Amino acid sequence: MPKTQQEQDARRAAKRAVKEAERSAKETRSLASSLPREVRPRVDALADVERARIRRAKDEVARSPRRARRDARLASARLERMAVRYGTAAGRASSRDASRRGGAPKAIKRQRVQVKQAKSMGVVTGIRTLLVSLFTPTDRKSQQKVAKRRARRVKFGTA
Repeated sequence: MPKTQQEQDARRAAKRAVKEAERSAKETRSLASSLPREVRPRVDALADVERARIRRAKDEVARSPRRARRDARLASARLERMAVRYGTAAGRASSRDASRRGGAPKAIKRQRVQVKQAKSMGVVTGIRTLLVSLFTPTDRKSQQKVAKRRARRVKFGTA
């Protein structure tokens, strides 16, 4: 039986929503691997539930495209909310961008980048502190330099 244009459009929209939800699930997996150990099991458990919803939506595309689209979008939104909740932004990140096309995976990716930045910041700060402690002169050395300069000024008459 030939499909109407409306049915074809509904299926296409459902497939797009499922693809976006799958990308969100993939980004969530990456985010979970970069989170602290105590948070990771919660994120994985919630992500597993949403992955199951995405699989059901994928199976449902042919039978009921509107339901599949709704389930896929719901899974994508929940994954994004979870990323905002457990990411470094701690709920401050906005989910306004999710309304744009391909927004939820990108929002989750931003959360992952923020987690990586926070981790690397500690390492960079430690290295900088170490370098400063190695190359900053002691008080005695800086006093010797000041005394040397004063002696030169007195010798050449610029003091």
